[in-house]
Amino acid sequence: MLWPAATAPSAVLNVPVAARIISFVQPTPVGLIPIGIVYQPGNAVSEAEANDMERTLAGGFTLGRATLRTRRVAVSNLGQLAGTKAAFVTTGLRAHQDEVATVASAQSILTITADAGCVVAGKCIVGISGASKTQIIVNKAAAHRSGIRFGSAFLMLVKAV
Repeated sequence: MLWPAATAPSAVLNVPVAARIISFVQPTPVGLIPIGIVYQPGNAVSEAEANDMERTLAGGFTLGRATLRTRRVAVSNLGQLAGTKAAFVTTGLRAHQDEVATVASAQSILTITADAGCVVAGKCIVGISGASKTQIIVNKAAAHRSGIRFGSAFLMLVKAV
């Protein structure tokens, strides 16, 4: 699958990179991988970002032996994250980051966002930023709390906080 050129501002999640990051989780995911897109209904920015994520991964995305399938999860109904392996967290959810982190940690869900503040605060595991030069940050403590392990090659390429 060809990905469109990155034209979005850095505040929008780089979905192709986020999808690729999932393949670095140990053990390597295989089969159908459910992904939750966490957004806030009524928040135009959050809804637009969720729409973009869904469009980018429409029909699923195969990465190695894994196929990613997305579903929207309203921040007011985080129980719907049950069974997901990863959550793409839209920006603008700072008031709900504690709730997202609690649910994700309890269910070993990898959280990925464009909101670096969420990662630095230890509420999200991976942050992706930059429109022209992609930067990936990983909060090792948040990953440990969620039981998420990455391959050593991946960890050498990212900034750990």
